[in-house]
Formats: sequence, structure tokens, C-alpha cells
Amino acid sequence: MKDLSVNYCGVKYRNPLVLASATPGQDGEGMRLAGAAGIGGVIPKTIGPRQDWAVHPRNGRLFLYKGNGKRPIGMVNLELFTTKTRDEWIEEDLAIAKKSGATMHISILAMPNPEETAKLVEEMQATGLVDLFELNVSCPMPASTVGMHIGKDANRTYAQIKAAKAVSKVPFTVKLTPNVTDMVEVAQAAKEAGADGITISNSIRSFAGVDIETGKPILRAYGGYTGPAIKPVIMRHLTEVARNVDIPISAAGGVSSYKDIIEYIMLGATTVQTCTEVMWMGYNIIPKLLKDLENWMDKKGYKSFEEIRGIALPHIATVEEIAQLPPKFATIDNDICTECDKCIKVCFYRSISKSSDGDYIVDRSTCDGCGLCEQWCPAQAITLVD
Repeated sequence: MKDLSVNYCGVKYRNPLVLASATPGQDGEGMRLAGAAGIGGVIPKTIGPRQDWAVHPRNGRLFLYKGNGKRPIGMVNLELFTTKTRDEWIEEDLAIAKKSGATMHISILAMPNPEETAKLVEEMQATGLVDLFELNVSCPMPASTVGMHIGKDANRTYAQIKAAKAVSKVPFTVKLTPNVTDMVEVAQAAKEAGADGITISNSIRSFAGVDIETGKPILRAYGGYTGPAIKPVIMRHLTEVARNVDIPISAAGGVSSYKDIIEYIMLGATTVQTCTEVMWMGYNIIPKLLKDLENWMDKKGYKSFEEIRGIALPHIATVEEIAQLPPKFATIDNDICTECDKCIKVCFYRSISKSSDGDYIVDRSTCDGCGLCEQWCPAQAITLVD
């Protein structure tokens, strides 16, 4: 089998795929199952709170968003943090998870007081079962005090990392929130505070919607949106940080195929986390993702992920810069066209029409080179050319 191993923050992972902090890692057995399926690293649901406000709803807290009634494209959750006590994690569950052979990347909550966070670090690492930490300053569900309410503030994030890193004997990473305008400032603060790496990112604060038959909310509280639909948002944050802050990155958000893993690595990530796909498909999706990833590496002739890490970053430009390039125009191959008329419907420049002999033609004088027709064509009969 090909060597898929990576080194993240000085810690070796047998492959770059990591179980993100959420329901599939709600206890040690769930983490063990993910590890047994071959995943490179496992992260538990965030450990830390003892307060009543950390109890999650048990009367419905997940809502699937489906595109045209087909496969879900996203999910809103009201999950919050672990429902197991610290003592249960320390005395039993971490040891069970360790049996999996996967790297133990342990998620802890940034408590309201940084000194409390530091004590939690000392308590967890005393088990000898932590390979590295992931500090949660990003959960979008809490109404106040913790989660993204810390992570949106560069100064508060800095204080949390500074206190925790001072007592951590293993690499210390932080999971940042996507619910900010600019993640770069917070990432810079994280690095200055001593973070060894950062995770980009958590779920997006959201609202599940309304049941129009009853007029009542589907889920009554604000939740976190996950799944394939959030990937473009996470890629934006990832590329902005990767181009401006020199720090190892673990990418998380919308990973449902080996292609997503590769994309994130090409945009600068070292490890790539998945969760929603595991929740939808079960732990058996893990070996499929890894096999597909290995096959792609073999096909392309790559020997390690170092050959592709960040290779897409130099090609990113501004819209203004791209607008200075020569224009392109839609061209239709009528030999493979299926005559579905989709291109005519989606062209709001009214540049595509049918000739008298039935061929589709493009008026270059009005074609604006947007590429929408190319994306919609089911026969792949349209390309953009100079």
C-alpha cells in the first residue's frame, strides 16, 4: 500500500484524513471505530464544559437540506459539546480511542477564563494519551461567552492560546471560526500566541428555516451549517490564511470525496477533516475515501502530498486582475449536443440560438464569456475559447 502519511505540527499521521470533532467521535468507541476504518487522526467532541448550558437538545437537533429532494447538500445541527464528563474521558474513553492506532488530536473548549483552559490542558495531557490539542474557539451555537464569541476576537483568542500553550507539553492547535469577515487577523494572533497549527474551520452559524404548513421554525435555535455546501466558504478562508500566515493548517468543511481532500491540500492544508459525510454514510466511507485517494496518487505518479501542497495558491488573483485577461467565448460542438436547449435558457446575454438547420450558434458580439452555459451543458458540448 502506498505511503499516505503526513507530518502535522511535528506529529505523524498515517494519512491526512481526520475525523472532525462532532457526533461520530462522541465517545471513545466512536473514535475507535473511525480509527479501525483506517482514518489518520481522530478528534472527539469538544471536551470541557460541566455547566448546564452545555447540555444539547434531545428533542430533535438536526435538519437535512436536500437539493431538489435528492442527496442532502447540507445540514444544520444544534450539537454543542460533549455530553460525557471530563472524568469519563480521562478514565475510560481516551484509552478506548487510543486502541484505534489513529493520531489522538484532542479537542478542548476555550473556557471563559484562560486560566481555566490551561487547567483543562494539564488535566487532559496527564493521561499521556494526547498527541496534540485542538482548542475550540469556534462553535457557532452558544448564545454567549464561549465558542465563536471568543474566536471572533483576535485579542481574546491570543489570550486563550497564550495561557494554554504555556502549560501544553504537546503540539497545540486552535480551531478558528468561519463566522468572521477576515480570519487572517485572528490567525496571525494565534501564531503570535504560540499556536503550532490551526484548523479552518467550524460550521457556519445558521437557521434551519420554517415549516410553512405550521408557521413554526424547523429548529427553534441557531445552529451550525455543515456539509458540501459550505466548502466554498471554507476554501476562501483557507486560501486567505495560507497566503498570509505561515502556519500548518488542517482544513475542515464539506469533505465528501477524495477530490475534496486533494483540493484542500492543493490550497495549503496538511491534514483534512471530515464529519458530516461520516454521519451520512457511516464509518465505512473512510476506507473508500482513502482508497480513492491512494488510487489518484498512483495514477498521477505522486509519491507524497508534499508534491502538491499549496500548488494552487500562486494562481489565485483578484477579479480586477482576471478582468485584464483576453476574453473568451462559448463554442458549441453540435456533433455531441443533445439539443436540450439548456444553454439558451441560462444565457441571459441572449447570445445562443438555433440556426435554420438546427445547429446551435453563439453570437460572439454579445457573448460575455461567463461560462454558465458550459457548466450547465449535460453533454459537455460547450467550451470557452479565445
